Amino acid sequence: MRQLVSAVLGLALAACGPGAGGGNEAAAQGGGEAAFVESCVARYVAQSEQARQWAPEQCAQEWGLVVTAGPMAEAILAGANGTMPAAGRMNGNIDVEVDSGARTAVFSWGAVGELIPYDVVSALEQRGAAPAMIGCSQVGVGEFSSAYRVAPQGGTPFQVSIYRREAPTGDAWSFYTVTADFSGRIQTRAQLASDGSTWTDACAY
Repeated sequence: MRQLVSAVLGLALAACGPGAGGGNEAAAQGGGEAAFVESCVARYVAQSEQARQWAPEQCAQEWGLVVTAGPMAEAILAGANGTMPAAGRMNGNIDVEVDSGARTAVFSWGAVGELIPYDVVSALEQRGAAPAMIGCSQVGVGEFSSAYRVAPQGGTPFQVSIYRREAPTGDAWSFYTVTADFSGRIQTRAQLASDGSTWTDACAY
């Protein structure tokens, strides 16, 4: 499976090019690849000492998700600063819907049988935005909704909600939908659960 992740990320990184994810800016604010991998490895090793054998490779692959999510993260932070992203297609594979009246932007990706190639939460964190999870709700196997309070440096906090579904089989769809709400309304855990759903401190995986 890790080989498949590497192949997917290699294609994504080649398509984005070295500057597409704002890597220099991310490195300046969030520590860049070396710091990310070090922290990632430490997190896995804290769960199991055996992770030392495979975590460096896994975490290097996870950094690729951060890079590919860079343009999305930068568009979100621009929206938080008052410049809403343009509706349409981003980088040829992300649909962007904008509601200027409600001050929301929705970024949607989907593909058959592919692993999700984005980690917008870490991409925001690399840019100094300090996302804090409000809660996570498991919808199904490999399917989660999560919500975050994002505090950009020197800016007004806003909410980011993410729906993700990893394809259970090669002929099923994977989805990754990021909703950025710049209205100033940030939901509480109780509000998220008001429809009867169950929300926890963190996603199961």
